[in-house]
Amino acid sequence: MTGPEILKANGSLEHILLEAARRIFRVLSQKSSESPLVVGLCGGRSVVGLLKALRSEATTQPAELLARIHFFMVDERIVPLSSSESNFGGLYSGLFSHLVSEGFIASSQLHPFQASVESAAERCVDYMRELEQFGGGFSVVVLGMGEDGHVAGLFPGHPILQRSGNSFECFFDSPKPPAERMTASRDLVTSSDLGIVLTLGEGKRAAWGAFQDTSISESQCPAKMVLAMKSALVVTDLSPA
Repeated sequence: MTGPEILKANGSLEHILLEAARRIFRVLSQKSSESPLVVGLCGGRSVVGLLKALRSEATTQPAELLARIHFFMVDERIVPLSSSESNFGGLYSGLFSHLVSEGFIASSQLHPFQASVESAAERCVDYMRELEQFGGGFSVVVLGMGEDGHVAGLFPGHPILQRSGNSFECFFDSPKPPAERMTASRDLVTSSDLGIVLTLGEGKRAAWGAFQDTSISESQCPAKMVLAMKSALVVTDLSPA
């Protein structure tokens, strides 16, 4: 692809987040009934508004479609799920708990990543095996662009960016605390049918400028990896650089 589609908020951020949620379900509904449906979700502040939109849009979807979707983590902090720093914990309170309690999905469709520092590497291998039970990749991946241009746990200049193959990787030197994290690999992220990149808030303006600057490499701005995807949608409330 030559570049992602840009979905720009012109007054109503809620409106474009609802449109992004509709795109996600549209892609899922177009896949063969025999195809596994896997949504990879990130944590962080950027995803909060989209979770509300996904919850709203899920109520309009056929029950048979919702029953086929499995949710995996694109990145996670290596903390207990009960921790306020847990990405899954944020997703659970913002989306999953509502969908489960209202009967739209079952708890068996949720796939949290939980590990201690000591067990993290082994758990990454097991988590990839768990994903392979549902096709080994993401149908849709949701990413939040960080202030430095990172997505998932893929930070600028970090060696983990260079690791090839579909995998989950643990690392213990994140430039953003906490240091202990898990991330989907670049290849696993970019093999998704659809990538949604959330670029929201003034704090992301420098990263948004770097994303649009053709002289800046993917290593410097990992969010540019969406250029390698089959289809990508960037959701932003920022003006062009």
